[in-house]
Amino acid sequence: MPIPGGIPYDFREIANKMAMLLGILIVVYALLWILAELKLIPVVLFAIFPQIVLLLIGIFIVYIAYSRRNSY
Repeated sequence: MPIPGGIPYDFREIANKMAMLLGILIVVYALLWILAELKLIPVVLFAIFPQIVLLLIGIFIVYIAYSRRNSY
């Protein structure tokens, strides 16, 4: 339900979820980077993290599309 002169609530909700997901991914990436630099984890885990992030973003987009398929 759009607010007159404002941002629609659905968009605000999705933007909030995307911002939260992005923040979590940045924190995890930073932690993996630190652990890889300290040689506590194999560098390969740090190297494949961008592909894992792309996979998570794709799953999130499919989830949003699937959950909103009957709302339009």
